[in-house]
Amino acid sequence: MKKDKKDLPAGVPEENVYENPHILLYVFYAIAAASVVLLMVNQ
Repeated sequence: MKKDKKDLPAGVPEENVYENPHILLYVFYAIAAASVVLLMVNQ
């Protein structure tokens, strides 16, 4: 599902359009979930 150049706001290059979440997003979610679990276990 590529975006057409006409759908982009002015000044936004085509290569700055991201269709999929970055792998670091999943890493940060995993770290956050593990932190919550550790806080709950160590009470």
